[in-house]
Amino acid sequence: MNCMNCQNAYFFAGGVAVAIAGKLLFKSAGMRKACVTAMAQGMKVQKDVKVGFQNLKEDAEDLCYEARMEAEGEIENEEAEAQAEQKNEI
Repeated sequence: MNCMNCQNAYFFAGGVAVAIAGKLLFKSAGMRKACVTAMAQGMKVQKDVKVGFQNLKEDAEDLCYEARMEAEGEIENEEAEAQAEQKNEI
């Protein structure tokens, strides 16, 4: 018998054994409960990450708005100072 045929037969038998064990394992109540718990935890983490990302986005928008208002305020202050200087010169 060729050794390559033996190796293929072992791989086939191993695959069948894993399939049977997997079927029995995944149909058990304990495994179902573990999968449901893991899925619930994953969904909770996803929700928490979405909330955190939304808060981060809002904070960034606030900082951008404040920086823009501050920059516009500085420009307005500079214009007012320039006009005051012009009035003082006259």
